[in-house]
Amino acid sequence: MKSYRFILYIILSVCFSVSAFSQRRIASQKPKLVVFLLVDELSTDQLVAFRDKFSDGGFNRIIDGGSFFRHASFPAGSVYAGCNLSTFYTGTFPATHGIISDRWFDRLKYKEIKATGFDKEAGLRPSVDNLLASTLSDELKWMYNGQCKVTSIGFNNDILVWTAGHKPDYIYYADATTGDIVLNADSIETPMPDWANEFNTKKLLDVYCDRQWGPIADLKKYHQLKYFSEDLPEGHSFLYSLKKTKGNEPYKMVMQSPYGNKLIRDFSIAHILNEDYGKDEIPDIITIQFTAKSAIRSNASAFEAETEDMLLRLDREIADMINIIDEEVGLENTLIVTSAIGAPVRSMEDNERVNVSTGLFNGKKAASLLNLYLMALHGQGKWVQAYHDGQIYLNHELLEQSKMSIKELLDQSAKFLMQVEGVAYALPAAELMASTSDLASMESLKLNYHPKRSGDIMIRLQPGWNEQIEGESPVNRHWTDARLPLIFYGWKVGRKNVYQSVSMTDVAPTISSFLEIPFPNGCEGKPLKEVLP
Repeated sequence: MKSYRFILYIILSVCFSVSAFSQRRIASQKPKLVVFLLVDELSTDQLVAFRDKFSDGGFNRIIDGGSFFRHASFPAGSVYAGCNLSTFYTGTFPATHGIISDRWFDRLKYKEIKATGFDKEAGLRPSVDNLLASTLSDELKWMYNGQCKVTSIGFNNDILVWTAGHKPDYIYYADATTGDIVLNADSIETPMPDWANEFNTKKLLDVYCDRQWGPIADLKKYHQLKYFSEDLPEGHSFLYSLKKTKGNEPYKMVMQSPYGNKLIRDFSIAHILNEDYGKDEIPDIITIQFTAKSAIRSNASAFEAETEDMLLRLDREIADMINIIDEEVGLENTLIVTSAIGAPVRSMEDNERVNVSTGLFNGKKAASLLNLYLMALHGQGKWVQAYHDGQIYLNHELLEQSKMSIKELLDQSAKFLMQVEGVAYALPAAELMASTSDLASMESLKLNYHPKRSGDIMIRLQPGWNEQIEGESPVNRHWTDARLPLIFYGWKVGRKNVYQSVSMTDVAPTISSFLEIPFPNGCEGKPLKEVLP
């Protein structure tokens, strides 16, 4: 009798084990789908501060179930999103991939060059022709002879182009003029798919325009109301109309409200399903751009109620997206990478609140003053050719005609600029590259220097100082860089919290290793060993 029971126990145990094994999802050898969720102006500080208000299925799900790198950064000096994204997808710095800013002065062509080449009047769409290195998706395309699928979806086509490599299948962006999702195509030979045209017939932004935007949770529990309520302007109300406005971009307000993220979420899911992403053995890549920044409160800081509400609502969109991807593709086949496109700007008011040194630096005015100074020393002429993004371009033709010592003129210029309020460093390029200083701020200038595109003198502002740019909001030029989140989730990813600093150049080689493809051809990063169990 005892032996019978033992045999029955063994049989039942084996049956239970087989049943449990059959229900367990086995991860694919390599990810079949890589999903990049990139959020405009998101910091680790925000994710940590709002964690108790996020749902279990969105940000908290990927943080608790994945590898969370709390101190990821873009070490190079530019704050241009295209520069950061180029670094993210190539695994190398601007000194190699060449995207040092949104524009630079070309001495041979004697004119300013836009990084994307975008020229609306000439009919030129944004492209990555000026990118000097291959990207993660370029290598994937090469490995599978173009049979993989690569798409980017979001709000800004001049930003999205940097995410999809040199030969993407699709780049879609939300058009604030028509309210539709449109295609950034080089020619009419790349038509909108039928399903995408059908999606646009729903006119979702018109539906959302009839709604109002107010807090999704108890407003009194929002960070700003708990800690900074005395700073709120008199009569401030968190309830906004999203109706279409007059002008060239009538949908701008609703598109850059929480409903814009909802539109991008819905279209991205429709794209994954209709284009069969992650359904075969050849890996596919999709990049999805979300935003934590509202057009209604464009100057809102990282912890204002409107910014927090954008993230609380985005958390729900991400939760829904993860569930659908799990059902349709399987998280065991999907690698989800979440990070930020730059960090939230800290305003002068925020710095003044805690008595931190702050101010506004105007680069073009400083360049004009430098030109006047050099004319007083060396005679009439346009000694300063151009200024852009912390870089002074001197007039080399005038220098050659004057037969002056270039080194002497550079030293004079740098010493003058050092006297300008807000400037921490003003260094001639040759001196910068010869420097052996290991200061992070100096290293960031080096990493952003390209000999064929950068200026003659590199400027670094003091911590807390912003740059005033004509016709635009002040730009916060981070001293080293911000504390950005980097989260890997799904597939075979292990559960870890990583506190040491990592460079975003490590993302591309990490994913290349997972996909079993070559690293991008200029890659300087290293695979992150902490990601896998």
